[in-house]
Amino acid sequence: MLKIITDSCADLEESFVQEHNIGLANLHLQVDGANYTPGEDITTAQALAKIAQAQEMPKTSQPSPHAYQQLFAQTEPVGESLCLTVSSDLSGSFNSANLAAQTSAAPVHTVDTRMGSFAQGFQVMLAALMSEKGHSLAEIKTTLQDFYQKSSIIVILEKYDNAIKSGRMNKYAGKIIEKLNIRGIIEVLDGKVVTVDKARGADKTFQKMLERIASKAEDFSQMVIGIAHFNNPEMAEKYRAALDDLLHPARIYMSLLNPAIGVYCDNGGIVISVAPNPYTFA
Repeated sequence: MLKIITDSCADLEESFVQEHNIGLANLHLQVDGANYTPGEDITTAQALAKIAQAQEMPKTSQPSPHAYQQLFAQTEPVGESLCLTVSSDLSGSFNSANLAAQTSAAPVHTVDTRMGSFAQGFQVMLAALMSEKGHSLAEIKTTLQDFYQKSSIIVILEKYDNAIKSGRMNKYAGKIIEKLNIRGIIEVLDGKVVTVDKARGADKTFQKMLERIASKAEDFSQMVIGIAHFNNPEMAEKYRAALDDLLHPARIYMSLLNPAIGVYCDNGGIVISVAPNPYTFA
C-alpha cells in the first residue's frame, strides 16, 4: 500500500489525516519580519489573524526538500510514497518534493494536483482510499486525472489589500474597486489563478457565485463541496446553507482556509471547491 503525502494547502480534515496516516509537509509563513510554520509553531487561526493585521505583504515559502525527505523516509526501505502537492503555479512545493524524491531510498511518485484547498484535499482523499482498496499506482494516477477534470475551485475576494501590496493590482485602481463595492470572482484553471467575473455588491456576488458553482455539474448527488474561509464564518455558513438547499451534494466540508492560500485571498475571502465524491469515485 502506498504512503500518501501532501502539503498543508490541502485543507484536509484532521480526522481523515489521522485515520489514513497521511504525511503532511507544512508551508512556511513570514509576516512583518517574523517567521512561522502553521501547523507546527502556530495554529491556522493565529496565522490568519497575523496575515489580516500585517503591515507589509506576508510571504509564504514551500516545504523544504528536507521536510519531504523525512516524510519519504517513513516508508523506507521497502515501501513507496505517492506525494500530491498544491499546484506548481501557486507554490514551489512540487519542486521540493521532486528534489527530495531524487535522494529517497524508497520509490517516490509525485503528482501536481493543479489545485489547492479542498480541491487538492479531495484528490488526496481519493488516492488514499484507492490505495487502501488495493488499486495499483497506474490505476490511481489515471483516476486522479479523470477526477481533476471534474473538479473546480471558485474564489470570491472581499478585500484587495494584499493584491495591492503584492503589486498584482494598481493601488489606485484597487481603491476605486473597493469604493465601488466590486468583488472579484476567481477560478483556478489548469493550475493558474484567473479572474472570471466581477460583481457589484454582496447580493449580486452571492447570486453569481451560486450560479457558477451550480454550472459545474448536472447532478450534485455524487459531488462534494468544500468551503474554506478566511475569518468569514458567517458568509461561509450562508454559502453552505444555500448550496445544500439548491444542489443537495453528497457532503459539504467546511474549514478555515490554510494560511498559504489565505495570503492571496485576503481577509474575508471564500474558497469553494467542487469535486466528485472521493468515497464513491474510488
